[in-house]
Amino acid sequence: MALFQVTRYRAVLIVAAFAVINTALFLVVETRTGRTSQSDGRGSDGVAYVEMLHDGIYVRASNERLRPMIVLFDRPLFLLSDRSVAGALDAFAAMNVVYIAWLTVAAVLLAAAYQASIGARVFLALNIALCIATSKYFAYYPALIDLGAYAVMMTAMLVIVRGHKRAGPVMAVVAALSREFGVFVALFGIHREYRQHRRAGRALLMYAPALIVSIAWRLLVLRLPGDQLLRATDFAHNLAFWTDYNFVAFFLYYCATVFGGLSLLLVARAGNCVPLFRREPEWITFGGGIFVLAAAGSADIWRYLAYLLPLAVALLGTCDARWSNARRTWVYSLAALVTLVTQRPFEPMNAAIYLPRWFPYYVIPSAPPDDLERFWAYWGWMMLATAVVAWIIAAFESTPFHDAAVASHPVTDS
Repeated sequence: MALFQVTRYRAVLIVAAFAVINTALFLVVETRTGRTSQSDGRGSDGVAYVEMLHDGIYVRASNERLRPMIVLFDRPLFLLSDRSVAGALDAFAAMNVVYIAWLTVAAVLLAAAYQASIGARVFLALNIALCIATSKYFAYYPALIDLGAYAVMMTAMLVIVRGHKRAGPVMAVVAALSREFGVFVALFGIHREYRQHRRAGRALLMYAPALIVSIAWRLLVLRLPGDQLLRATDFAHNLAFWTDYNFVAFFLYYCATVFGGLSLLLVARAGNCVPLFRREPEWITFGGGIFVLAAAGSADIWRYLAYLLPLAVALLGTCDARWSNARRTWVYSLAALVTLVTQRPFEPMNAAIYLPRWFPYYVIPSAPPDDLERFWAYWGWMMLATAVVAWIIAAFESTPFHDAAVASHPVTDS
């Protein structure tokens, strides 16, 4: 019993250390990055989120109103401020520090559930703190809810994977009200529960509240005066992007680099990921749904792909459990370098390079020829370098290093 208590105490300290280190890294990234000046620091989507803080979530229709939960989490800090725009931005920024720590803890615990080594968990945590999609974007543009939504969805997936029958459905409801992608948490839970127990009625009963709440809230927002919400026809219209080779090129690039070296590693070692999908096909339900919506989404691309982070964590654990220590060392070292090069976590950001660096597809239609030449000089080399590194990682599948033959079943079904 004493040994168990010491081991558990040590595990808590390790997880807490991850959270502290990532919080410190996020603050460094925030200091180096700077903050947007658009709309007095609110950005474009942030105008609606600040309004939700100030006037309440139930005011008028807009896509942002479909995501009330994180704004509700942020509201107590806003009420303690002077309730100005600056006070709202400070509330968002302060809560983002909480969310990065929360996301780190949940991600590390999910990786541990899939028997990821301590090296894999260190690599994962550093990627979360240094990537644009999970850190730098919110340092520059704090008035968003996505970082909080990532933390909620990661926690929801963690408790479902761990088999918490009460916490899973509750967190699925919270996820559904955090971001539209949250409904895939409930679908994951339904699929997993049915696979384990073959009782469809029980599976639906457990996770139906998340689906019902999501639909009901959307219908409620639709009744409000204001902007028209995104509809299925909008996603169908967006499929026209796939006729443009520029969009296809950037979509593939962000599939490989949305999580820096982590996602590139998983893409390059896709064969090592297959056992997870065979053993737990509910991850196809979760990841496939989000991937399809991202493919039919707007030119933001990586902002939608970023919701695949729980899947990336589970895949990392699955791959890592099959690798030797020697292979882990060189793979994670190379992948960490990819993160630094593709994400540029300590580079200052400003309005002039915001679109060309982070949302490049928006630049192409209106860029003058000279600017477009410089644009492709940068992105051409980035895409080429990414492809070369992916090939190197994939080509070394048959290295002199001997992988441990691990037929792992990291999560015990119950």
